[in-house]
Amino acid sequence: MRLGVVGIAGLLLAACARTTTTGTAVPAVSVTVAPLRYAQIATPIELAGSLAPVQSVTVGAISAGRVVSVAMRIGDVIRAGDVIAQIDASGAAAALAQARASAAAAAAAEDASTATIDAATASVASAAAQLEAARSRKALAATTSARMANLYAQGAISQQQRDQSQADVAEAQASVAQAQAGLAGARHNLAAAHAQSHAAAESAIGAQAGVAAANVPLRDATLTAPFGGTIVNKFVEPGAVVAPGSPVVTVQNSHDLEVDVAVPDDAAATLVPGAAIDVDVEAAGNRPIPAHIRAIVASQNPALRSSTLKIAVPDRPGLAPGMYARVSIVTHTHSGWIAPLAALVTRAGQSGVFAVRDGIATFVPLQTGTVGATSVELLGIDGRGMQVAVSGLERLDDGSRVAVTR
Repeated sequence: MRLGVVGIAGLLLAACARTTTTGTAVPAVSVTVAPLRYAQIATPIELAGSLAPVQSVTVGAISAGRVVSVAMRIGDVIRAGDVIAQIDASGAAAALAQARASAAAAAAAEDASTATIDAATASVASAAAQLEAARSRKALAATTSARMANLYAQGAISQQQRDQSQADVAEAQASVAQAQAGLAGARHNLAAAHAQSHAAAESAIGAQAGVAAANVPLRDATLTAPFGGTIVNKFVEPGAVVAPGSPVVTVQNSHDLEVDVAVPDDAAATLVPGAAIDVDVEAAGNRPIPAHIRAIVASQNPALRSSTLKIAVPDRPGLAPGMYARVSIVTHTHSGWIAPLAALVTRAGQSGVFAVRDGIATFVPLQTGTVGATSVELLGIDGRGMQVAVSGLERLDDGSRVAVTR
């Protein structure tokens, strides 16, 4: 119903002379008033979802075996790295001990090969020195033999002396050949020692890799918490035999929550990640919780024409996964007249407000639009200059005399 300023004024004037049936003036009702305001009005979309943990994982067995212990119970709060369960690791421990023994033997063999290289290197040096000495003796013998040959030709020495000098040369040549053979053998031994040392080093590396490999099943036998949170489910008890991948417990991070809501694409286009948004959780007091949009994920099905808002909810006492949450998203605004929500009343099944003018309260029926936390939009009305009662409404009737108080 549309009422202009003239129509409202007529209603007000018609009730100015109200009296009782006995002619006695009715006492004025004390009221407080507020003016109507013409303002921008946000049109929200109401969405709903459930709080869910960003981090939730089922911790499973990595290696097969018998469960020795389960350290956690449902509801326990844990920290990252806490031991959750222990699987029998006696076989893995024995394998690790054997691998370490093999690694120790390989390391000892590597050390021994290093000592062999040192000895072979010393032998090469000694053989090279012996060859050098033999070559020096050969050169000296050759020089002496040539001088003795000249002396023999001059008749200064005997033939026996000349023959002895030639024999010395032959002996020196043999010594050189023997020293060369000794050096070649020493070098061969050094090369063999290097090859042996390389093989020993490879064996040591392989043995260390064996230790690392043997340590994996031993380490995997101890299940630890991947992050801090709460145990929400437990699947095994001590004594159970598990296979790789068997679930043991479920951990949720109840301090890092979000709510996912589907929003039409046209509304999603007006939103950006990081934008502030309020979330109402009825179970936690139904008070707005300041949150923000973490991500906007387009639907994989184009026919849905919607996107998912992932809204990060800060940690608050009383919040828990699974709680129902409501989100109000403003998609566009429009201009209109608004009144305090306290001014809205119902008379004979009709919503309206009491307009106050010249000491008279006149009931103005109307339709409402957007309702906010403290205000309501009034449709089909020109509210310029209009004031409405916001207190004492329970004692007001159409045409009641009023006294405006501050």
